[in-house]
Amino acid sequence: MRKTDDSAYPASWYAATRDQAPERPVLSGTREVDVAVVGGGFAGLHVARLLARTGRRVAVLERRCVGWGASGRNGGFVGAGFAERSAAIVAKVGRDHARALYTQSMRGRAVVRAVIEEANRPGLLMGEGRLVVARTDQGAGFADATRAMADTLGATFEPWTTEQVQAVATTDRYFQAVHDAQSFQIHALNLALFLAAETERHGGQVFEASEGRALVREGTRWRLSTALGEIRAPHVVLAGSADLGPVHRRLAAAVLPVATYVAVTAKLGPKIAEAVRWAGSISDTRRAGDYYRVIDGDRFLWGGRITTDTSEPARLREWMRGDILSVYPQLSDAPIEWAWPGTMGYAPHRMPQVGEIEPGLWISSAFGGSGLGPTAAAADAIAAGITGEDDRWKLFAPWGTPWAGGFAGRAATQLVYWKMQLADRIDEARQAKNALALRA
Repeated sequence: MRKTDDSAYPASWYAATRDQAPERPVLSGTREVDVAVVGGGFAGLHVARLLARTGRRVAVLERRCVGWGASGRNGGFVGAGFAERSAAIVAKVGRDHARALYTQSMRGRAVVRAVIEEANRPGLLMGEGRLVVARTDQGAGFADATRAMADTLGATFEPWTTEQVQAVATTDRYFQAVHDAQSFQIHALNLALFLAAETERHGGQVFEASEGRALVREGTRWRLSTALGEIRAPHVVLAGSADLGPVHRRLAAAVLPVATYVAVTAKLGPKIAEAVRWAGSISDTRRAGDYYRVIDGDRFLWGGRITTDTSEPARLREWMRGDILSVYPQLSDAPIEWAWPGTMGYAPHRMPQVGEIEPGLWISSAFGGSGLGPTAAAADAIAAGITGEDDRWKLFAPWGTPWAGGFAGRAATQLVYWKMQLADRIDEARQAKNALALRA
């Protein structure tokens, strides 16, 4: 057995407020199961729970602790859709296919909602609704275009006017928004811990400090090895990210590790209502925009920035506080109590990598920028494929698992991010100049 204490998780507000979790063993010896899952984040835990509920023998290998990575320290947003723009998805695969994909993402959102209801744990569900706000005026056609896309996808989101947005967010940085009433927010780490406990309750096994070292096919089964043991199974789900290297180097090379940052303020009291009067989440449409929500009654949980440099900046708290004040200068005395980085996995095509890549070998990865709903959507599709229910996982096939370019890919991606950020600044400067001209 391995002792787990508070130092097992990187410092964050989530870690400071997490539920107690049992000690979980390191894998040793040989285990025979129906499905082995590599990765103890949301992608792996959702599929493990779903399959364990069907009576399958499931084992999860996590190289650190359940929810240690991005799953346990993100913004906690659960919604439908993907990191890739809906219009780009429609252009690539057509209306019907895009609609089926969006429906699957809504199914994932419903899976998370059902888990929360089953948990019946106060504080796990933390807010309802989402606003995606524009930082430049989108013009008279915005509302019609938003409704048309919702109709195309079979979605329930709707346009909001600038006046509606500024009624709940007191800032002159925002204009129109897309409002999704069905989205919600969670305590990310506690949801991961609950999923692990539910997997175990249904007979599954969760091993921590058990990094996969090798994966070999032996006839109709796979042998997955760690430092101290091995698992043999007809199905393996690779639910890691760029850290899959020792297990499957080609798939690890298909994912770019990208860092983003999250900060949590001190308790602000009534002053927070001078900025935001909204119980859900807010994010903006910039290429590397802010995303945030009010937590604990009167704190901001604020995320943003994006880079391929995954090290933690020395001035992170100062940067994040500056980002908050650039939108809400009225919070000039808001100190930061926690700030931390998180490394996500992005595919070059900005869609999740989901499906069966060899007989019995499944991938569920690259959810960066998509929120938490698609991790459950992918798990739902893969579980259906493994149990023989249907082949919904093929909806993701057009994007595949292309090489992400290695070091050169990281460098090229960083240049793209810088270019996008410059374009955002130019757009906002033009907007401000036009506003001044109109007032003159």
